[in-house]
Amino acid sequence: MKAILIFAGIALGLLVAGCGDRPVATVYKKGEYSGKRDTQPWIGEPFKGDRLAWERAIKARSNGQNEYSRAATK
Repeated sequence: MKAILIFAGIALGLLVAGCGDRPVATVYKKGEYSGKRDTQPWIGEPFKGDRLAWERAIKARSNGQNEYSRAATK
C-alpha cells in the first residue's frame, strides 16, 4: 500500500511539473542591443592588446590553409 502511494505521488509530481511551462519570448526594443558586448579578438591573453600581432597570426594561419603554398613546400 505504501509503495502505491509513493508511486502515485511521484506520478502526480511529474504530471504537475509539466504544467509549469511558460512561453519564453524575447522582447526586442527598437534601437537597443540587449545582448552581451563582445570584446575585440586581440584583447585576450595570447596577444595582450597587440592588434598587429593578432593580424600577423591570422595571416599566418590562413597561409597554412592555402593548398598552393603548402604543396610548394613539400
